[in-house]
Amino acid sequence: MKPDESLFKAHLEGAPFQSGLDAGKWGLHGEAKDIVWPHPILWVAADKSAVPAARICLRFTADGYSAQAPTACPWDVVKNLRLENALWPKLSGKFAKVFRHDWQIKDALYAPCDRAAMSGHEGWKQQFPFWWWQPHFTIVKYLGFVHHCLNPLRHEDALA
Repeated sequence: MKPDESLFKAHLEGAPFQSGLDAGKWGLHGEAKDIVWPHPILWVAADKSAVPAARICLRFTADGYSAQAPTACPWDVVKNLRLENALWPKLSGKFAKVFRHDWQIKDALYAPCDRAAMSGHEGWKQQFPFWWWQPHFTIVKYLGFVHHCLNPLRHEDALA
């Protein structure tokens, strides 16, 4: 097992990931032993107004983890391919652009913690310092960002 895969799997066993799993926020699709590295598939819970199925699967590309940010794409686990554009989350407001299927990189989220989107958006480092990927981050940072985007009312209530 390569060091990046070993570190990723260790982070799946860590308290932050397990806490989110126990709270129903995210999880691994399948078993850790079944991960086809470097493409683990994880799910994130979503408000039904954004995702009628109440969760979305993301296929990550995580080579170089965690020194490099991962990148992720909404994934159809039944067909084992990129989720059709019509099934991508429908968001409004400040998170509307995160799930853009109309930008030049079709297999990535438009997010400050996504490897593909970070390139060319260096201004995001100052604009979104909490979400801009750092080598000491774990996959929980990325999952937390996606969960925050897909459940905006839940997070606003928590701040009140």
